[in-house]
Amino acid sequence: MKQHLTLDPVIEKQLQSYETELSSKIQDYLDHPEKLPKFMDFRVDYAFKYILGHKPVLLKLLNDVLPVEVADIEYLPNEIPVVSPKEKRAAFDVICKERHSGERFITEMQCLPDTDMDDRLLFYGSSLIHRQVERGSKTYMLKPVYVLCVADYERSHAASVGADQFFFHYSLREATHPDDGFSRKLQFFFLELPRLGKIWDSLETNLERWCYLFGNLNNFAEKPRDPAGFDDVFNLASTGELDGEGLKQYISTMLNEYEKYTYGEYARREGYKEGREDGREEEKKAIAQKMTEKGIDKDTIFDITGVRL
Repeated sequence: MKQHLTLDPVIEKQLQSYETELSSKIQDYLDHPEKLPKFMDFRVDYAFKYILGHKPVLLKLLNDVLPVEVADIEYLPNEIPVVSPKEKRAAFDVICKERHSGERFITEMQCLPDTDMDDRLLFYGSSLIHRQVERGSKTYMLKPVYVLCVADYERSHAASVGADQFFFHYSLREATHPDDGFSRKLQFFFLELPRLGKIWDSLETNLERWCYLFGNLNNFAEKPRDPAGFDDVFNLASTGELDGEGLKQYISTMLNEYEKYTYGEYARREGYKEGREDGREEEKKAIAQKMTEKGIDKDTIFDITGVRL
């Protein structure tokens, strides 16, 4: 007999009021935009894509953070079409390629410490490697792929990693001799925002400034007296400069993503996150289905339950 699954009443109550409360909050901000911080939260999906969707800003990020020189870029579709119904799609936050060299760059924002995040990034990067070789090709000459993840949490590291290190770079190397590289055609980079323990005026490099802005842009009351070459970021991030539809989209995305933390905290406390490992698949699917019925977006559901719909 199939087990009857009852959704926890705490979650049930939250879901029932979610849609009504969200609409009310969005309208309140639209009626009173002065309640918003002066600058968008860079970690919010809309802000991340909007700001980095301006070529000069993305070019500056790539050149400041990665060990490459990027002269010009073109944006690529953020989803790679699948060849087979069995193949899982790859959808990126921001993806582009260097116009001259053909190098590919993926930039991702991740706010919750999903247990499969490293695997997901490996899948993303590998998918761009795999698709470079066409049927009938005589060679396997690959263009480099760089994957940059902006992580609003601390990842697990070896004991030898210093507490103040916030930038991490990984590539394929010989295990006992790290200076003996196998390939640099697929490289991964992480900016771990909570590990940067400085204030704006004490920052010394653009790498530090990017890390700080990703985590604290919405905390600035005004553009700093010395924006250190980040004028475009502050100008684009100004909530007062968004048009009506853009402002609505930002507020909606912001509230949706802030809500993830409420659900995520409860899920971890009740063991739903751990359920990924202990096999409570039916329980997770029941929660995911209920959240779908309430209109919660699929990315939020996946972040909370681990169920991809």
